[in-house]
Amino acid sequence: MRSRTWATVTAAVILAVLGAASDAQAQIVSFRSIRDAVPGKFFDAATTARDPANLNRLLIGFNTGFNLTTFIANDFRASALPFSNRSAMDTISFTVKAPIGFYIARITYTERGTGFTGRTDISAGGATWVVAGHPFSLGVFSNNPNLSRTVDLTGSRPTSVPVSITVSLFASTGSVAVTSADVVVTVLPLVQ
Repeated sequence: MRSRTWATVTAAVILAVLGAASDAQAQIVSFRSIRDAVPGKFFDAATTARDPANLNRLLIGFNTGFNLTTFIANDFRASALPFSNRSAMDTISFTVKAPIGFYIARITYTERGTGFTGRTDISAGGATWVVAGHPFSLGVFSNNPNLSRTVDLTGSRPTSVPVSITVSLFASTGSVAVTSADVVVTVLPLVQ
């Protein structure tokens, strides 16, 4: 009798674990129509891809190298140094689509970078984004472009959200660069 009860409990636990695993796999969003406004410089839509470690995280790609005609760098940097852009601005846009039975609850953008401002150096930047048609400021900065912001969409429970992120950098004597950025999406079930 005890062995039957033990077997029943074990079977129930295994089914619960397998059911939870299949639900977790079903919560993966899709990122569609990824585009950037300045092809070949700054953001790079072609190398923007899903994070293999977190499928609800979009790793934003960046261009590298330099223009073979002008020798100006293609990375997302504004600097007074030779062969650099004094200003750098780009927009990346995409649509986030929730899996069936889920809605997009939160979207978080995080940006990291470097900057150098000496005693008389001047550099600046700013970032904005439009999420589901609503504009938000991500922040303004001088030599520290590190920032992170979250938009909570639980009130509207959308299943598809267009996102557009614009970053602008300027330097007259200093330098400022964005070196990495990502977007993390949290989904919740439509029926709770």
